Amino acid sequence: MACTPVLRHLVNKLYGKYVHKDDRELLNFVFAKNPTQELLDNCFSVCDIEALGAGKCILLSYLAHDNPDLKLSKYAGPRITGLITYYRFANMKTLSHFSRIGKAYNAAGIPMVLFKGGAMKVLRPELPRPMGDVDILIPADRIEEATRIGEGLGYLHYKEESKHAVDFHTETESAVDVHHSIFDPDRDLKQFHDGLFARATPRRAFGVDSLLPCHEDLCFLVMANLTKNLREHTSLGNLYYALCDCQYLQKASSFDWGLVWRDAVVCGQELEIRFAAEFMNAIVADTIPDLDKYFPADPAMEAFCNQVIFDEDYFLPRQKECQAIRVVELKNNPWKFGSFIAKFLLMKKLRHNPAFVDWYLRKQCPQEFMDAH
Repeated sequence: MACTPVLRHLVNKLYGKYVHKDDRELLNFVFAKNPTQELLDNCFSVCDIEALGAGKCILLSYLAHDNPDLKLSKYAGPRITGLITYYRFANMKTLSHFSRIGKAYNAAGIPMVLFKGGAMKVLRPELPRPMGDVDILIPADRIEEATRIGEGLGYLHYKEESKHAVDFHTETESAVDVHHSIFDPDRDLKQFHDGLFARATPRRAFGVDSLLPCHEDLCFLVMANLTKNLREHTSLGNLYYALCDCQYLQKASSFDWGLVWRDAVVCGQELEIRFAAEFMNAIVADTIPDLDKYFPADPAMEAFCNQVIFDEDYFLPRQKECQAIRVVELKNNPWKFGSFIAKFLLMKKLRHNPAFVDWYLRKQCPQEFMDAH
């Protein structure tokens, strides 16, 4: 089943929102199959690297690393070098927290699987990248012990913050997310977790004995995380790293897209992975090859897309406005603000009901709804 109209509508909608016009020349160069000096010079003539921001400009160092014959301009060169130095030291600070916690887990015999940015840093240690923390997965039955160890080392966490991880941090810095489940435990993920550990290989990482997932498992997690970030508005400044990671991971000679899809099926993430693939390919063509062969579309995709559009256009903006309401405003005008909050709470209760979402979208924007479907 090819890309459905509503899926295409959603991909175009989010592409227009998150892939800015100024990014195009940068993307054309960073993801060029045959990068040339002419392409690089043209990129710098169009893109203001000061305006692009560090998270995007650091991608230029990836190409420079793989193509040492390309020469950065006198203006851009020192700035890119400065970014590399900055992220190298920023990564060292983040990884020092992982090293401290990880060594304590080694001593306690708690196995851990590295994933997300920490895993990619192990695979490509010479390349800098933005890393807010380090993510690890441990067996679910060791989480209480692991939490006590982190607390004993002086790290802070909020127990109610997550249903699937303990977020260790200091008063000023993020440190390590210790997952006992990759996703919120709304379904049994034991089969996936067992497979993830079984396929992982032992790796000494930053002074810690850990496990590194196979490339296919990492690719699945990168794609699932991309969809999560788009849906929940988290880590949006680093969207393009997902494309870099997927392109790098699939270079493995024995890479098996079938395993990526089996991961999605076991985790109930088929719709999320197909959506991530479509969005990636909209940014850089053929990042994920043969979509219909490897990631077949599902009739449930329409309801999934409606949910994302509802959240993007109506639920998340209202949630943000509710969070900004001050107590004094609610006290002085309880009817106006109380009614606004009550509608939000009703939307929150019904937001996962497909019939409600379908009705709401038809009511709020009937023409756009009809055009999309």
